[in-house]
Amino acid sequence: MLGKIQKDLIKLLAFFGGLFLLIYLGFFLLFRSSTPSWLTAEYNEHLLSYEKEMQLGEIIDRYAIKGQEIDILKNRRIDSAMWVISSRLKKQIPISEYDYKIKIIESEMINAFTIPGGRIYISKELILFCESPEQLAAVLAHEIAHVEKRHTVSRILKEFTISLLFSIISGADTVLLSELWKTTISSSFNRKQEQESDEYAMDLLEKSNISPRTIAAFFRKLNRENLDYDEKVEFLMSHPHNNSRIKRSLEYKTSKGFKPIPFDLDWKSIKEDL
Repeated sequence: MLGKIQKDLIKLLAFFGGLFLLIYLGFFLLFRSSTPSWLTAEYNEHLLSYEKEMQLGEIIDRYAIKGQEIDILKNRRIDSAMWVISSRLKKQIPISEYDYKIKIIESEMINAFTIPGGRIYISKELILFCESPEQLAAVLAHEIAHVEKRHTVSRILKEFTISLLFSIISGADTVLLSELWKTTISSSFNRKQEQESDEYAMDLLEKSNISPRTIAAFFRKLNRENLDYDEKVEFLMSHPHNNSRIKRSLEYKTSKGFKPIPFDLDWKSIKEDL
């Protein structure tokens, strides 16, 4: 008799336990599917329209140059070379909302970073560091990926509410602009975003007839010169370990018949002119 009661009790507990699990899973799936994607951190970049993003980028750029946060390098020859490199990449972006603005800045750091609106800044030192125009193209492809994936917008929305950003756009408050500038250049992308950008960059390089293995060459040089990490440099900050990026680049499978086309640029002479 006692054994039967114990068996019935176990069955009862199992029944209610299963029922509870089903109810829990049902509620989880219901609320997960009914939550608008634009409310989640992963999709919050959609809160800022492309038009507003362009306006914000223009305001930040104007503030940075006027306030001498950055010093633009004026060199017709490197500007011409950058146009050649960026044009080949941009032609392979199927549909883009962005009219890219790429500027070379005076800086002793090996650096590249983006602000909203398709504005990319490349340091003079990074150009000097690159052994070929293809290596510079690899860095630029990575930054373009951050733009196209709207990682830059997502990053600033973690620190600033949409109302504050609209306030900056409408009033260009100097204090808020200063904080926004600091956030833009000092906050890092997360590892998922970095991996997405690497994958996008390798695909873009292949379509542009540039070997995706160029990324490996760039990071191997960083390793040789012990420049694998610098918390002050956005392009290096919080990125996946160099060796893992080298491995992914070397393992990337290009399509059958892929043949890289070198840039017709006298890279050594261009760097000597800087």
